[in-house]
Amino acid sequence: MPNEVRHVVVMGIDGLRPDLVDDITMPNLVDLARAGTWSTHHKTVFPSETRGALTALATGSAAEINGIAGNQFYVRDGFPEQIFTETTHDWYAADERLEGKLVEAISLSETLHRVGRPFAVIASSGPGVLPALNWRGAKRDQVGFNVRHPQTAHPHAFAARVHRSLKIPAGGVSADGPKAALKVFEQEVWPYSKPAVSILWCTEVDSAAHLYGLGSDQLREKMQHCDEVVGALMAWREAQPERDSIALLVVSDHGHVTIGGLVSVADSLCAAGFKAAASFADPATDMLVRPGRAAGIWLRKDDPILLQEVASFMTEQEWFGGAFSCAGAPASNHGRVEGSLALELLGAGGARAPDLFVHLGNTVDDDVAGDMGSVYYDAGDYNLRPGGGTHGGLHRGELSAVLAGYGAGLGRKRVSTTPSAITDIAPTILSLLGIPQPRTMTGRVLRELTMDAPVKIEPVSEEFRSIGTRKVTALSGMRVMGHLYMSEGRIARGT
Repeated sequence: MPNEVRHVVVMGIDGLRPDLVDDITMPNLVDLARAGTWSTHHKTVFPSETRGALTALATGSAAEINGIAGNQFYVRDGFPEQIFTETTHDWYAADERLEGKLVEAISLSETLHRVGRPFAVIASSGPGVLPALNWRGAKRDQVGFNVRHPQTAHPHAFAARVHRSLKIPAGGVSADGPKAALKVFEQEVWPYSKPAVSILWCTEVDSAAHLYGLGSDQLREKMQHCDEVVGALMAWREAQPERDSIALLVVSDHGHVTIGGLVSVADSLCAAGFKAAASFADPATDMLVRPGRAAGIWLRKDDPILLQEVASFMTEQEWFGGAFSCAGAPASNHGRVEGSLALELLGAGGARAPDLFVHLGNTVDDDVAGDMGSVYYDAGDYNLRPGGGTHGGLHRGELSAVLAGYGAGLGRKRVSTTPSAITDIAPTILSLLGIPQPRTMTGRVLRELTMDAPVKIEPVSEEFRSIGTRKVTALSGMRVMGHLYMSEGRIARGT
């Protein structure tokens, strides 16, 4: 069968917001999408943070299934500190702490290993990316290499060969990371193993957006660098004898919005008389706070009265953008905290969910700020400033992500307006390869992209609104074949 899919190559461009892609800045990506497929309503998960999103990509499931609720989160196991995912050490230390149960869903790594198909991840990113995309891949002798952090690579023989043959410095490359990652793939991965699935993940666009903002020359420059790699990857595919069995996907894990104002949720709570901190190390601390675009609050003890007091205080702050808690009753759209919506609507419920998630709102209405958005941000330990980009919340700019495809098994010249999400990528990859998806993969197969004839799908619009408070938490989304895709979260003033 000439068009049988045997290989899927995914290029990930961290933080690439789809409405920034155009013919001038990213002509190769535009050409790929025009020749193949482009999804106009593709979304990420909540919280829209990198390591949570990459785990969702790799497992085909959201946080309430896979257990990784963003870049940092708390687990009620008696340990006072939050779990972080920034480094490889963070991942494996947390896994030891949780007795091997840090990631609770079956990943692409494990699925492909079970059927004897090679898997590879090559990154130009932070050290926490390899475990997010290839969890426990080292134990399976699967290829993992990070050109910025080569000491995290595996297997050892492969890493040693790459170091010598491509002269990757022991301390990693500091420039042209995407091109270096592609070089590793082309010269040291593909010729030796021809993986069933290869993921190339590059972080340079995300870093530039954070530091310089969405309208900056520096961001456009990094987008152009990544686009050159997209073009080189297309040329590589065309040069392969197996090209008719190779599918290419270009994806991102989230978008960005502009930081319009900074706030410390923990400091605000303390100033109001609550005993809040970043850990439970101090016995006097009543609540643990994780920062970000969505602040998570965990109480030391179950105390509905205290929790409602915290929620009421949050609601009155100018930076309040919505409240979420676990469902108050099975299948309810409302959270157990009065005035909140259920985290289950966002795929963010479950045992590790905070008692309260408070989404930070807009600093300026989008009608004034433009579609880029301007929002509040709790930076925590991150050195980010107003004017830079951020993500993690429910603004449509940060929820939006890129999904384009070309090659074997994919449609030609097809624009899909059907909503999709990052959790759908792994099930779709496995479907292309003819491999059954594991039970924990809850995403759907994007047949509207993979079948020869377009599938007629009628999304149904849905909106959810909280009750009981002056500031109403509102969520808008679309339902497709039983799957709910969130478009935006915000507050709507009313009664």
